[in-house]
This record gives sequence, C-alpha cells and structure tokens, in this order.
Amino acid sequence: MFHIDEKRVLKEFQDKGKDILKLEEFNLPKEKVLRVSLWLEGKDLAKRTEKVKKRVKVINKEPFPERKIANYLKERNLKEIEIKNLKDVLKKDEINAALGAIKRKNLAKIEKGKIIFNNLDYKDEEEEILKRIDGKYLDELTEDEKKYLDILRKRKYVDIDEEKEILIELTDKGKEIIKEPIEIEEEINQLTRDIIISGKWKKAHIREYNITAPTKEVYPAKLHPITRLIREVKEILISMGFKEVKSPIVESEFWNFDLLFEPQDHPAREMQDTFFLKYPNVGEIPKNLVEKVKDVHLRCWRQFDEEISKRLILRTHTTASSIRYLASLSDEEKNKPHKVFCIDRVFRNEVIDYKHLPEFYQCEGIIMDENVNFNHLIGVLKEFLNRLGFEKVRFRPAYFPFTEPSLEAEIYLEGKGWLEILGAGIFRKEVLEPLGIDKPVLAWGIGFSRLAMLKYNVKDIRVLHRNDLSWLRRV
Repeated sequence: MFHIDEKRVLKEFQDKGKDILKLEEFNLPKEKVLRVSLWLEGKDLAKRTEKVKKRVKVINKEPFPERKIANYLKERNLKEIEIKNLKDVLKKDEINAALGAIKRKNLAKIEKGKIIFNNLDYKDEEEEILKRIDGKYLDELTEDEKKYLDILRKRKYVDIDEEKEILIELTDKGKEIIKEPIEIEEEINQLTRDIIISGKWKKAHIREYNITAPTKEVYPAKLHPITRLIREVKEILISMGFKEVKSPIVESEFWNFDLLFEPQDHPAREMQDTFFLKYPNVGEIPKNLVEKVKDVHLRCWRQFDEEISKRLILRTHTTASSIRYLASLSDEEKNKPHKVFCIDRVFRNEVIDYKHLPEFYQCEGIIMDENVNFNHLIGVLKEFLNRLGFEKVRFRPAYFPFTEPSLEAEIYLEGKGWLEILGAGIFRKEVLEPLGIDKPVLAWGIGFSRLAMLKYNVKDIRVLHRNDLSWLRRV
C-alpha cells in the first residue's frame, strides 16, 4: 500500500526509464519529492544523496588593469607612460596590481619611473582562461585552468559558488516495484459525512496511515536547560515541604558577611572575590541588629566597623536570603519550624574559564526546628540528591566559616568517580545569637551551574550560556 504521492514519485522513475533522478528532473514540487523520498527511504525503496558541486563564477567583467594601460597607450599612439601618471588611467587600488601583473607576465619594461611596452596587442593566456572557466565546475577544469584559478581569485575576478545537487536513487527493492504498472487513483484521506452517505467510500481507495514513516525533524520552542533544571529543583524542594524565599541582588556587607560571622578582614571581602558598587556605594542597615552583631564580632574577632557593614556589593551567595528570612521572624514565628530555600543569581569576581563565571546560579536551603540535628541534615540531603537522579551519595567532613559541624556531599558518576556537589552544616551559635534564635538551623548550598554540568554532561560551563542552537536542540 502506497501513498498517492509515493506512487507519483515512483511513476516518474518508471516513465523516464531511470533508476537515478536529480531533484530537478521530477515533474513535481521539490518540497513534495523531498518529503516523499524520506517515506520511500523508510520502506527501503529509495535512498537520497546530496552532492555539493563548486562552480566558477566571474565577478568582475572589467579588463585587467594592465590591459587598461595598453588600451590607453594604443588609443594615443604611445608606447610608454610614467608610473606617476597611472592615476589618470587606473583606480587607486588597481595601480599596484597592474605593476605586479606587468612584471609577472613580462609585458613591458619598468625603468626610470616609466612603463615601456614593446607590443600593445599582446596575447594574455590569463584573459583567455578567464573567459573559458566562467560557469565551469571545478572538477571540469584542466590543470592549466586550475593553476590560473588561484591567481584570478586573488585578483578578485572570479569566485566559487556552491551548488547542492540532490539525487534520488531506487534501491533493488524499488527497482522491482516499478517493473509493474503503477496506477494513480483517487485516494480518500479523510472520511466526511457526504462520502459515507453517498457510499463513495465503498469503491474509493482509503489511504492507510503509516505512523512509523520518517518525517522532517521539528524543533519546537522550549525552555532553556538551566530554566528547566531550576523548575525541576523547585518542584523537588516544594514536594519535600520547603517554601521559596528571595532577597535583593545588591546587598550590604552586613547581610552578606557580618551576620554570617565572617571577620571584616576576611580575604573573601577583597576586590578579587567581590564586586563592590561604585554608586551608590553605601546603604542602610538595621541599627538594633547591628549592635548585636557588633558585640559578637568584637568578642570573637576584636574588630568591627559599621562603615564597612554599610558598603554595597553584588551578593556573593544566596545564604543572604536565608539570613534575611531568619531575621524577619517574629518571636512567635521563632517557636515554629521553618524550611525555606532560594535559587537565584550570585556574583563573584572570577576569571572566566571552563568551570568559573562571574555570574552563576546557586541553590540554598535551611531547616529550623527544635530537635533537628546532623543526622537529619544528612537524611534530607540524601533524599534531595536521590530525587535529582543521583543514586550513590556519600558525605565527608568539611569546613565552612558560618557552620559547625560542616560536611560536603559527593555523588558517584560512572566513568568519573566521586564528585563534590554541595556543602552543608549547622549554623554556628555566633550566627544565630544576634537573631535571637536558640534552635538548631541546618543549612546547605549547591552550585547550580555545577549541577547543570553534571545533569547535561557538559565539561565547560560556558556551553550553558553560549546559545549554541545545535546543543540546545539536542539537550
């Protein structure tokens, strides 16, 4: 059973008595032939091949500059011309080309600032070949013509056009099919009320549907891979009882560093790690909370400067969102359990390479409750990573400035071994004391770009942001 268009294409081979036809040889629309050729390939009746043929095209019809000089002298019955006067004959960009060609072809003597011709009616093989090769395919050129082709291309008299030639060739199975007469009969591809009532359907040929026929690949609009991953992680965390929180991209050092018990002389605050705002360069900070944070810093680090706390930066981590959330809780709310997360952009003054960007996504989460402990943290993280599709997970001790104890989670990937994927711990009492929180707070953070690289098997982080359409379609 063949589609009516398949019959028409096969009949073209039959009528022309050929096994191979160029796309242009079909008396059918090209788009239809291309589509049907895919169907026939799926049935092993034909195969399509494409050849790229290169053709020479003359792009400059003017005489060569050296010929223009000879014609100019001939019209004036002269044999020589001063080089400085060539500007009267040639365009500025033709003068050097003419002098070079005259020397290469030995057409005239150049001495004492003059060009002296012996024969103004010289024969030029280059000119003859230029006429001969116009419109020829590269594989049709002789060795001499190929030799001059490069010269003519450099002189910008010819260029190479590429033409795609599409051939449809019958397979052995297809050749057997066209040995029998092919009849083109009307097909019904949609049953209507009139066709059913009239009984026409009883005699007409009803087209079958072939759901396995190959079709042209279609690329519908879809979300960027990073956006898809963000939504996936959000769904997982919400299903685990977390709620999402947000905070500003521009933060003061108070919220970004001071509240997290990082000393004000910590290297992470220097220009090599942090982007500082030029204007405005300072912002407001909560006075009552500053005093409590100041007491902790003076007791532990022996230093604290409110002017440093006010400086504005682009946040370096989303932990600022968690801290802002905890600081916003009322006394009544502090007696309740809380599970929140944040997925957002952070900024660090990094040198761009295969695993570092100055702007990237981070995912952060906290759990606050009366009796949560380190075992709960490990359990939650294991469940979270399992739901992300990482089956083998292990944990090892680590150090982070604002959590104690701390850990790092690793996942196992075939062919790559154990890879670190996130850091976590329990907020230090020095972090929670100024906030008036006496319950344990479990905290964890994961670099989203690293997660995306692992999920999409990307070795260079820049691929995620390069807008490479072929990669985006594949992934």
